Amino acid sequence: MNRQTDNGGLEPAVRALNQLSPQSQELVVSLVRQLADREGIDVPLAASPGLQAPAEGVPLWVAKLRAERRSERTVHMYEYLARRYLGKDPAPTKLGVQQYLADRLGEVSPAAVSNERKALASLFGFLHGEGLWPTNPLNGVRHVRVSYSERPCPDAVDVTRVLGGRCLRRGDTDKLRTLTLLLATTGMRISEAAGILKQNINLGALEVRVTGKGDKQRVVPLLPQTAAALAGYMKQHPNGSPYLFPGDTRSGHMDVHNLEKTLRRACLRAGVRPFTPHQLRHFYATEMLRGGAKLEVVARILGHAGVGVTADIYRHVATAELHEEHARFAPLNGARALPEA
Repeated sequence: MNRQTDNGGLEPAVRALNQLSPQSQELVVSLVRQLADREGIDVPLAASPGLQAPAEGVPLWVAKLRAERRSERTVHMYEYLARRYLGKDPAPTKLGVQQYLADRLGEVSPAAVSNERKALASLFGFLHGEGLWPTNPLNGVRHVRVSYSERPCPDAVDVTRVLGGRCLRRGDTDKLRTLTLLLATTGMRISEAAGILKQNINLGALEVRVTGKGDKQRVVPLLPQTAAALAGYMKQHPNGSPYLFPGDTRSGHMDVHNLEKTLRRACLRAGVRPFTPHQLRHFYATEMLRGGAKLEVVARILGHAGVGVTADIYRHVATAELHEEHARFAPLNGARALPEA
């Protein structure tokens, strides 16, 4: 016979459980569940007072992320990733999370899996920290190692072919071309480009002020042809929005996910391997560094927190230069083999 326990009587036990280390919490919960199953007792140990499942705490977590001024793109991505996982595993354990991440590594890139881990760590760090959930299954789950040795990005020929393509509607074609050129010649993030305010564009000075991560603002230089494209776009598509690229969204500017889909379709029509807006950022940085631009300047334009970030991500550019210079100037290069001893 299945005997239902009284939730109210569990509250002191749950509070005590919250004071234990994550490892001890999992051990206690596992042991009690086994004993309860053996006796045919239904013990809702996965629920802390006020929460019956982690998914119920997602709205509170999302509100916290917005209060921390996280970008809307990050909030949307984290919420999507967390809800997708909780839909498969409503009451996660450490082993369950590890198995899920391991399985995902066989399906998507390590960078994508790393983002999933970050989203889950943020969610359960909040829920456990606020006493809304008895355990944090992400404690002890290692970060997903992401290799930056290879950053796939399109080449100049592919970018040019996409710029010459067309969409079904003239307005979409103009937007796609303008935005693609902007991303390829400035290296800004798609979220930064989407949120550009018209008042922050200075065509005369060939620069635009953008808002990056953490609401930090920086000035990004424009090429003359990019400035001309922006001027032409604003003249051909006037609107009353303060944004360069307005959209029917909560933010008031265009939805970056729709733009990513549009860019993918444009790549396919142009006959090139699809690339993302973020890969255009890598295209810009890689070409700048290969052309001899100073690392400090590129880091500042990209909005990286420090030069070390840029150097780590684009280490492959410097490595390629090492091999090229070594092949050109190493002594005895091309000489006959040394005589045997």
